[in-house]
Amino acid sequence: MRTSLSVLLFSLFITVNTFAAESIRLFEWSPGNTLAPLIIPVRSNETPPEAAQRYLRELSKNPDLMELFEGRTPDLRLEGFKPLETNSREARALMIANLPKDYTKNSQRVVNFKKLFKQAKHTSYILPINANLGLTQTETRELFQQVAEKFPLMVAMGGDDVDPRLYKQENFHARNITTARDQFEIALIKSYVSQEKGFLLGVCRGSQISSVALGYQLIQDVPFHVGSDVAHANDWHDVEIKDTKYNILKSLADASGKMHVNSLHHQSVIFKEGGLLQIAARSHDGVTEATEFKNGRGLLLQFHPELMNNELGAKILWSVVQQKNRVMPRSCSKVF
Repeated sequence: MRTSLSVLLFSLFITVNTFAAESIRLFEWSPGNTLAPLIIPVRSNETPPEAAQRYLRELSKNPDLMELFEGRTPDLRLEGFKPLETNSREARALMIANLPKDYTKNSQRVVNFKKLFKQAKHTSYILPINANLGLTQTETRELFQQVAEKFPLMVAMGGDDVDPRLYKQENFHARNITTARDQFEIALIKSYVSQEKGFLLGVCRGSQISSVALGYQLIQDVPFHVGSDVAHANDWHDVEIKDTKYNILKSLADASGKMHVNSLHHQSVIFKEGGLLQIAARSHDGVTEATEFKNGRGLLLQFHPELMNNELGAKILWSVVQQKNRVMPRSCSKVF
């Protein structure tokens, strides 16, 4: 009797945990008008088209996000679904969408990232804005866990300003903020970084929101707070590369220890000692231009290597792919 009860309890345990493990599945969604397949979380009790409908329906009901989309729900056909394969993890790169253009074929940054990743024999994917719409908190955590497990490289791209309330400041100079989007990305990045299973590349806004997720604050307007000695808004300038533990950028600097980079921003990260990041580059006015993770699992850039359209930009992104392939030791202490 005890043996039978034990077998029954063990079977129940396996059944419950199997169900829990499969409560969210990741599917590729290729509607035909995107530059790369979207990644959509699908519940165990819904089909992929139903999951896509749920996402679009919940998106249309969110005023904060619909303002970002200027009141128009993305035109995405409910077709082109297939399960994300389980045996090709190391050849994937996931880009986090944060602007409506990321859903279309008009995003030059997505074009350029995809081209570089293809050269490195990586398949590019796009995570939709607030991909957890309609999911519970538990399901959202599982989505984040699966992203970390199935994507060894995640890219937080450039875009709009981060809501200052999320780094405990009043809004004096931030513009085009979308709080719901920022909250989703911060939660996703925190989860991805804490699991230490992949490499995070942050570019411009991506660097800023990743830094906010890690506990840093931002300069809300560089011309106002720092001055106009360096034209950060739309220009090219030199940055001085600093020594770091893994020297991801240092290995690519010229003989003088500098890089000539593009600049398309009015905000920047306020670097502080003692956090998870190391300063990797500054402009001569003191603005933070790059940071690297102390554990070697991330690079955050204020400039845009994917838009530099030169050898240095390609080398930086190629270095990220190579760095991602390195086996990094897991941290002994908790990330958060």
